[in-house]
Order: sequence, then structure tokens, then C-alpha cells
Amino acid sequence: MLVRCQQGTIRRWAAAGAAFALALASVPVTAAAASAQPVAHAATTCSLVGKYRSLGPSYAEALTVSHTSCKTGDSVITSYNKCRLKAGGVKGYCHSRVLGFSCSEKRPQTSSIQFIAEVRCANGSESVKFTYSENT
Repeated sequence: MLVRCQQGTIRRWAAAGAAFALALASVPVTAAAASAQPVAHAATTCSLVGKYRSLGPSYAEALTVSHTSCKTGDSVITSYNKCRLKAGGVKGYCHSRVLGFSCSEKRPQTSSIQFIAEVRCANGSESVKFTYSENT
């Protein structure tokens, strides 16, 4: 008799667990959770490991995004650099929108062989901030 009671209890728990799993599967998934590249809402620092020299400038040193993805941030760096080079070469400035973002640049550290620049780009609530250094 005791064995039947335990088996009945196990069966009831198994049935409850199956019902819970079924209910959980029917919960809608938000777009951010479903995307392969999560969208950042608060400022997020993106890793540039392995790509800091391949995004365009001599060195992309830091990248922070808000309300967009790190992948978009990478694309903005690359597009901004292409615009900058077209506008004046290595020492040029980009004055056009890139990928819908308007950008501003400051160069707080310059020398005859290198400069470090801070760039802020915005497109509505989305923002991309990055620092790069360029060998001149």
C-alpha cells in the first residue's frame, strides 16, 4: 500500500511538471531575447578583443553602445573611418551621417606621429561612443 501511494505521488508530480513545462513554452518571447545579438538599453561596454586593428583606424581602443548592439557599434566605427578617410585622409574628419548616425569627434591628444580621438554618434535614442588612435 505504501508503494502505491509513493508511485501515485510521483505520477502527480510528473503530471504537474509536464503542465508547468507546457505553460512555460507558451509564454511569448520578446524580440530582444529572441535575437542572436542582444540589444543593449543601458550603456554597454563592448569587447574589441581580436578586432581592435581590423575596424579601420590604426587602433579602435574602446566601444560603448546604448540602445543598440555591439555589432552595430563595430559597423559604425568601420563606416565612420571610411568617411573620415574620404574626407581628408588619415587626418580627416567625417562630417556626414554614417549608417543613420550623426557623429562628432574630439582629439584631446595629438602629436606629430599619432593622435587619439573620441567619437560620439547618435541616431535617436541609439548611441555609439568609441575611442581610436591613428598613426599619422
